[in-house]
Amino acid sequence: SVADFDLNYFWHWSKFTDYVQCVLTFTGVTGYITYLWLDSSLFVETLGFLAVFTEAMLGVPQLYRNYQNRSTEGMSVKMVLMWTSGDTFKTVYFILNQAPFQFSICGLLQVFVDIAILLQVYLYSYYPQKPVPHTAHPASTKAL
Repeated sequence: SVADFDLNYFWHWSKFTDYVQCVLTFTGVTGYITYLWLDSSLFVETLGFLAVFTEAMLGVPQLYRNYQNRSTEGMSVKMVLMWTSGDTFKTVYFILNQAPFQFSICGLLQVFVDIAILLQVYLYSYYPQKPVPHTAHPASTKAL
């Protein structure tokens, strides 16, 4: 449907098959572009950086949502602790093994985001703030 291409509802797919088609199309197009530019070290380095930077930013939507809601209610603290420990070990490994600079920087960024989420858990648990009312979106029931 047309709403599938509205950026406000990008992840609120009307059908699962539309989602699968989007992922397959994205994978095919980016795979083909990568194949064409594989000999360019600038392209490969940029693609690698974008990959580790995207992974480093995985916790940011949760961090932002917690900030908006002034709460971490419903979030798994154990999951964030596991993220933090995994990201810390991975970053230490990168640093000790002198991995390319972007790995260490993105790993450190990931650890800082994890720590920021854990700080939110502490702050919102011990210093609760008035919760922000949630607005219901009719399309949110369609999200994957």
